[in-house]
Amino acid sequence: MYTLVILGGGRQAEALLLSASADRLRIVMPGNADTLEFQFSGGGWLAEDGTSVELAVMLAASDTDALRVRGPVQMHIRAAG
Repeated sequence: MYTLVILGGGRQAEALLLSASADRLRIVMPGNADTLEFQFSGGGWLAEDGTSVELAVMLAASDTDALRVRGPVQMHIRAAG
């Protein structure tokens, strides 16, 4: 699933969502060899270092995939095929 992540300082980065649950996201960003994990806590998403992270866009193959993620996300869902 494609997502646009807004990091600290307002920096936007494209990312690929590798896995998701109700309270955790694991993503990878181009040019970054490591995966990143975000945790839903206190009404928002937090990076591993505790900084706030926003998810601006998520494009999924189906609405079922996108609904697995909770929290403040502005979703734009595009069906495949």
